[in-house]
Amino acid sequence: MEKEAFMKAYSNVLRKVWSGDEDFKQKLLADPDAVLKSEGLDPGSAKVNIITRIQSEGTLDDQVRLWNEGLKSGNIDLYVPLEEPEDVEDADLTDAELEDVAGGGDCCCTCTPCCCC
Repeated sequence: MEKEAFMKAYSNVLRKVWSGDEDFKQKLLADPDAVLKSEGLDPGSAKVNIITRIQSEGTLDDQVRLWNEGLKSGNIDLYVPLEEPEDVEDADLTDAELEDVAGGGDCCCTCTPCCCC
C-alpha cells in the first residue's frame, strides 16, 4: 500500500479512536479486519493484531513498512494507542514527512485554481 493512502486511512482510524467514539473503539478491538477495511485499510487475508500499548517511539514510515510486510506474511501489527499522545499537536514533522505533503496530490484550493489544478 502506498504511504499516502495508508497515511490518510490510518489517520482517520486514529482520529476516530481519539475522539472518544467508544463504539468505534470497541468494534476496532473486536473485529479489526472488518473495521479497517471499511476505513480503507484492507488487510486482505492477513490477520490484524491491534497493539494499543506503545513501548517505544516509531515513525509513520515504520507503520507503513509493518503494514506492507504484514500483508505479505499474513500477520499485521497495527499500533493504535487508545489515548491521544499529549504532544501530538506539537509534534515536529521530519524532513521526509514535509516533502511528502509539500508535493500536494489532491487539489488544495477551494476558490481559485492553482498550479495543481
